[in-house]
Amino acid sequence: MTEHRAPDIVGLGYCSWDYLGILDHIPDFDAPTESMFDFAISGGGPVSTALVTLARLGARSGYIGVLGDDEPGRSALRAFQDEGIDTTRLRVEAGARSAVCFCLVQAGTAKRVILCYRGTTPEVELDDADRRYLTGARFLHLDGHHLAAAIDAARWMRDAGGTVVLDANRPRPGLEHLLPWVDVLITNSHFPVAYCANSDLEQAMGELLGGNTSLVVTTVGAEGCLCRTRQNSWKVPGLAVEAVDTTGAGDAFHGAFLYGLSQGWSVERTALFANATAALNCRALGGRGALPRRSEVEALLQAQGRTAP
Repeated sequence: MTEHRAPDIVGLGYCSWDYLGILDHIPDFDAPTESMFDFAISGGGPVSTALVTLARLGARSGYIGVLGDDEPGRSALRAFQDEGIDTTRLRVEAGARSAVCFCLVQAGTAKRVILCYRGTTPEVELDDADRRYLTGARFLHLDGHHLAAAIDAARWMRDAGGTVVLDANRPRPGLEHLLPWVDVLITNSHFPVAYCANSDLEQAMGELLGGNTSLVVTTVGAEGCLCRTRQNSWKVPGLAVEAVDTTGAGDAFHGAFLYGLSQGWSVERTALFANATAALNCRALGGRGALPRRSEVEALLQAQGRTAP
């Protein structure tokens, strides 16, 4: 990205440096040494991987967050820059340790367990330069991290006439203060039920339609996603691929959904495109291991005879 071209989409949230391995089972403590079938190193984090997805699809994006000045932090920063993501508002905290995750993936099923060290970086504190930066974009993407800053950023973006999108993966203390500023809420299948204390997923999604939130989208793994507005609800089926690792599939979905919104597509077309992008990212080990270009997504949709208005 050239310096004079402002991002169209700004993300504020979590970034980690991930180490991933494939094995057939999780060994017990004190068990003999096990061999892994494969190993990879990749950037991770909900907002950060969504931004990389957007960059691969051709969108201009920028990141607000904080990394340590350690090797994982330097690697994460290089990964952003290699993808063309603007990092002018990314903080690097001297002496701090960056977040690191270890992801163990089960061979054959692509199921995984993730172990995270959250690091010692501080919370983001926004200033006037950040406000000018993010309100110069059309979309703001959040993941619930740096919550106080996220609330300020969402309020600023709404006041400027932009669109706020939230990736909600679990209830967090204080989240009720952010949700009223959110236009599009994208969740996993656990969040609506847990947050609303309602075991009926579709009813819970309906309860989340309040304040500025006019669209709730819930991912349901390989089955695709559910969409709900105040008027309608419907399911958009997933696409079939040979999955190696599901790490980052949801993050890729969020990035692709933001891409569709930025293109002015219908919700149906956007959801289908996001399902295809998420599926393609499952083809390789790592949260960003197989993030596709737009042409690859469209080729998959065409090959499986999937179109949307």
